[in-house]
Amino acid sequence: INKYGQTEQWCTNAVSTNYETPVWRSIRNLWPRLVKNSCYEVGAGNKILFWKDLWIGQEVLLQVLPDLANLCTNLEVTVADSWSPQGWNFFFRRHLNDWEVGRFVELLQMIDGFKGTTVEDDTFRWKHDKDGKFSVGRIYRKEVSWMPKNKTGPWKHVWKSMAPTKVKSFAWLVIRKGCLTHEIMQKKGLPIVSRCMLCSDARETNNHLFLHCSVTSQLWTMFLSLTEKKWSMPEHTTNLLSCWIRRGGSKTQKNWWRIIPHCIWWTIWKERNGRNFEDRFNNIQKIKESCIATFYFLCKEHCIENGEQLIDLLGLL
Repeated sequence: INKYGQTEQWCTNAVSTNYETPVWRSIRNLWPRLVKNSCYEVGAGNKILFWKDLWIGQEVLLQVLPDLANLCTNLEVTVADSWSPQGWNFFFRRHLNDWEVGRFVELLQMIDGFKGTTVEDDTFRWKHDKDGKFSVGRIYRKEVSWMPKNKTGPWKHVWKSMAPTKVKSFAWLVIRKGCLTHEIMQKKGLPIVSRCMLCSDARETNNHLFLHCSVTSQLWTMFLSLTEKKWSMPEHTTNLLSCWIRRGGSKTQKNWWRIIPHCIWWTIWKERNGRNFEDRFNNIQKIKESCIATFYFLCKEHCIENGEQLIDLLGLL
């Protein structure tokens, strides 16, 4: 509050400058969505706006009775200022016309169930659960509940795989375009000349490095050669995992197949960093061997059921 200031009772001011922390800016930008899924429980009433906050009924009073609200002298009035032990206090700019009296009666009927203020603090509650408690899991379930099961995003293909947590975390950065490629560093204002360290044929972007680079493509082709299907590489890393699905085969084979993108991305990123920072250049054969070794290690550690079957699979590569 001391850093950003506060004009609302429940949140700081919006972060409008680029040099402030991006973490809080991202959190603050989600505030309007949180408000739409929350409500207020009146205590003392001094933090809840009578017209603009959802504190009674299912909708904000300003949206239900906009014509009546516009006649008020102050739309920022709180519930505490509007309520007294003797009843409600309303201040309009003029006397109500006959047709507006009916709207005023509607307002009184809507707030008739209010039992009055207390000495307790006002509370901010998550309105989709009875206990009113907010959690990231609850808002996620709310956001995806209306979506088709096959449209819930790539998270399941990343976090449900059998790869180690650090590899899954890296894969998540890849599909979210969060890796510090030249593309991202240029966006952050670093004056660098972008060049792919693997093929030197294009700028180093997220999609190029992990999908379309000629070196990376050979790793994809190596694993795709195990299937008889023709494959067209998607344009973005975000779309790859949703179509990287093995049809048929045992559950173990499907687990192996799901790990392959993680292995390729992990191998490519290590090779890229080795060339950038250690002046270490491996040829394509060494890169393939490193990727196969990573694949074998992950399968052996986490999802192996038949060691001979895995060895036979690797023998085909």
